[in-house]
Amino acid sequence: MRQYVEISIACADEEMGDIVTAFLADYPFETFDYETTETSYLVKAYILKEAWEECNEEALATIDEYGSVVSQREMEDENWNAAWETESFEPVAIDDLFLIRAPHHAPASDGVIDIVVAPQMSFGSGHHQTTRMMCRLIHSIKPCGTALDIGCGTGVLSIAALKCGATRVDAVDIDPWSTESTKSGAELNDLTQKMEIILGTVEAIEGRKYDLVLANINRNIILNDIERYYAALKTEGHLLVSGFLCEDVEAITEAAERLNLRKIASLEDEGWMALAFVK
Repeated sequence: MRQYVEISIACADEEMGDIVTAFLADYPFETFDYETTETSYLVKAYILKEAWEECNEEALATIDEYGSVVSQREMEDENWNAAWETESFEPVAIDDLFLIRAPHHAPASDGVIDIVVAPQMSFGSGHHQTTRMMCRLIHSIKPCGTALDIGCGTGVLSIAALKCGATRVDAVDIDPWSTESTKSGAELNDLTQKMEIILGTVEAIEGRKYDLVLANINRNIILNDIERYYAALKTEGHLLVSGFLCEDVEAITEAAERLNLRKIASLEDEGWMALAFVK
């Protein structure tokens, strides 16, 4: 059984919590949870024990710039996921477009796209601003062909793309737990025949072409891999990216424009950004 470390970080407010989250996303944290206390805004970051041992000095130095660590504790994955599922997971309504929920929640009302996920700690449960913005962009472009979901997490974006009209999705993640979570989501939504779930990086799909590429990851990975995203896009295909803050928009836009990707939409939610480009 895998061992995890939970790092609880006290921040002055939600904005500082978002900044801490954005910087820690450059490290191999698997997810984040949030809690407001009487004295601070608490960010809880979860990472595999062996990964934490490799990066803790750098990560702690980053944390010290924006908050302070109030506790660290080790836990087994089954225990902390079960606690999160029962205590923290609530349905997420995205405007009147989507409802992201666990199997035990009531289904969406008529006209609302119902997305059922296995409530695990993989990034993408719908509670974060970036997931919600990506869903809005997916709904706005109404995909009608094949899609690629890089860093699929729980598979929410893959499921959203299929339920908005995509014919097939390749869902890729480097974390075995995320690919298992995506597999569960595909089964819960009766979409297993329309999804290929791949353990690996974007290099695993080299040579394939898509009408839509989704990347809700972080600034550094997007900038590093954007040429691969471009290569994977068909002409007139859409690239949707998120997982970064307002101050990162210029760098990502410039990198996209160098590849002749044209920006067609931009969303902002509490300092987080999502961008849409077309090839």
